[in-house]
Amino acid sequence: MINSVIFDLDGTLTKTPSPWQYVHERLGVWETTACHHLSRWLAGNITYEEFCQLDASLWNGRSVDEIYSYLDEIEWNRHVYTVVDKLVSAGIPSVIISSGFKYVASKIQRQYSWDPLLIYANELTDGPLVRINVSGDFQSPISKKAHAERALASVGSTMGETLVVSDSTRDLEQLCDCGYKLHVVEEDDLLRVQDFL
Repeated sequence: MINSVIFDLDGTLTKTPSPWQYVHERLGVWETTACHHLSRWLAGNITYEEFCQLDASLWNGRSVDEIYSYLDEIEWNRHVYTVVDKLVSAGIPSVIISSGFKYVASKIQRQYSWDPLLIYANELTDGPLVRINVSGDFQSPISKKAHAERALASVGSTMGETLVVSDSTRDLEQLCDCGYKLHVVEEDDLLRVQDFL
């Protein structure tokens, strides 16, 4: 039925809806500061890039390895292996597009030998600083939609032949041109990817 699949990462392939919030909570800065950055972005008062830089500034003085250690605590959806195994066996190209972190997506890819898989996600560098590779702003040249179009062209697929899988209605709205959509509300919903193969 489908020629490709686009996955959101956080809250879809993992049990944590926001790795940013998770790290803020572990550092004790979510309720005092970071939640206000999110509110300002959602209200349209700052750009996504400004939002990310404000958030990352709360991690100043921390090592990248420390941030990675918190990201290592994030649990994956228990059905990831089953779904990835089916996709790999069928040779269906997959794409992860996330405003979370490439570190987490790459760990999943390595753990389950997920190939072919393209990953578009933000990256941490020393500082720690965040290299914004995926924007939450719909009109950005690095929006999920822009990445989806480029990724699908590179694997010889189209939006109409693609399943998008996300826990976020915002993602499903942005990628509404995809022919198939799966909204992950409960952990077991991820297994429904198999229904489209």
